[in-house]
Amino acid sequence: MTTHEHAHPTGYRQYFTTWLWLLGMTLLALAIGYIEGIPGTIKTLLLVGVTLAKIFLIGSIFMHLKSERVNLIMLTFSPLVLAIILFTFTSGETRNNDSTHQVENISPKCKDAQRTCRSVEVKAEGHSEEHK
Repeated sequence: MTTHEHAHPTGYRQYFTTWLWLLGMTLLALAIGYIEGIPGTIKTLLLVGVTLAKIFLIGSIFMHLKSERVNLIMLTFSPLVLAIILFTFTSGETRNNDSTHQVENISPKCKDAQRTCRSVEVKAEGHSEEHK
């Protein structure tokens, strides 16, 4: 019998270390999301960078693509390219100049913008307390 060299790790140490790195990157992404002082563009770039690093790590270790550089690069950057394409297609709907997508903060029961809806809310609260 001959012994063959395997590309797979012989123990679970590499998997556990990779899991710890992924946990650390996830906690970093959560921390970036909760920090108030970072501008939105920089926060987005940091989150995308952390996500790409996680994709690269998962692909190279858990999917055993270390030696397959082309497949690893395609796996890492194809979601980014698809996200940019989808963002480009939908960006026209998020602009404020489209009259069909105007958001109004007025209750449908209160058509007049000058009138407050407090009386309607009070009546609704009193009506629900009667049924208790």
